[in-house]
Amino acid sequence: AYAKGIREYDVAKAYEYCENSVEHTGNGRLIGYTPLDISRTLEYAYDDFAVAQMAKALIDSCQNISQRQKYQEDYQLLMRRSENWRNVINPSTGWADGRTEKGKWENNRDLVHRKSYITEGATCHYTWYVPQNPEGLFEVIRNSKSPKGDDPVVTRLDDMFDKGWYWHGNEPCHQIPYLYDAAGAPEKTQERVHHILNTEYNDTPGGLSGNDDAGQMSAWYVFSSIGFYPVCPGTPEYYIGTPSFDKVTLNLENGKRFVLSAQRRKADDYLIQSTTLNGNPWSDYRISHQQILQGGELHFEMKATK
Repeated sequence: AYAKGIREYDVAKAYEYCENSVEHTGNGRLIGYTPLDISRTLEYAYDDFAVAQMAKALIDSCQNISQRQKYQEDYQLLMRRSENWRNVINPSTGWADGRTEKGKWENNRDLVHRKSYITEGATCHYTWYVPQNPEGLFEVIRNSKSPKGDDPVVTRLDDMFDKGWYWHGNEPCHQIPYLYDAAGAPEKTQERVHHILNTEYNDTPGGLSGNDDAGQMSAWYVFSSIGFYPVCPGTPEYYIGTPSFDKVTLNLENGKRFVLSAQRRKADDYLIQSTTLNGNPWSDYRISHQQILQGGELHFEMKATK
């Protein structure tokens, strides 16, 4: 919320609570990972990153020298800890792996079944939970000794979907189809997102493939239908997906409007041919919250998919 400019509250007190929560949750942060607990290690690393972003934003606005110095120290410490995900990604395989307190890897090769050190998921799901630094994760995967395709990251992402490993009913997976964007294969993000929208949601008693925990299943659908998604909350950026509607108008609280429009030949055309932002060519796979707040139009020219 703070990263997106929502600040009508006691910001210093809110930060104090945030910082307190990441300082007193688990002793795994002291050694860089929670032994035999991949889920906590990865989620704590993201939490540390998110709080670090608030600390960084508070540095410039703080007038008290000693407090400003604390924010700076907090930011540096939290950013170092945000990279703790590296301590549970086995560099030999490029997959998340169980690790004892003494540092020994389990060397797990079972990617699809649940393990005691992963909460409600499998190795293939949680490996991708590094929303704060997907490029760093990609580098580890590409440098691992595991079998490689033309691009091992894209090959692995393809396996998630083509082999049926992706589990949309489990929220830690929700950023995975958007990671093709960061891997340089945006058309595959568009393909996978379109497929999920059309197969994982319907208006029957079993219409959601998982519990709508805190509204996340629904939120994914709404964001993805509009055409973008917050892969890393805590940063003011969204990854571009594929628009489901010909036109969506966001009526902003500042009185401005942001329009997402799509020109397509057939109703089911989901691949993007070109994009413009306020009439100017737009080639980035991301758009910022601030750009949306400024108002304007993100226009997609769609190409035939059949």
